[in-house]
Amino acid sequence: MSRTRARALALLPAGALAALLLAGCGSHGSAAGTPGSTSPAPAASELAHMQKLVDDADAAASAADTDAASDN
Repeated sequence: MSRTRARALALLPAGALAALLLAGCGSHGSAAGTPGSTSPAPAASELAHMQKLVDDADAAASAADTDAASDN
């Protein structure tokens, strides 16, 4: 098998994956082809909840780092 053909066969799965991702990220409008509406902004309470989750995860990661450092 030639080097060019082997390279083309190696890139085939990546190309197929890229095509699937691009097709999946297309417009989600109606069947008539009109563009879909954008999602509304999240409520302040939702943002506060997500910020709390991020802060808790950050604190847990920091505690794990401290614990791992003390084990060495």
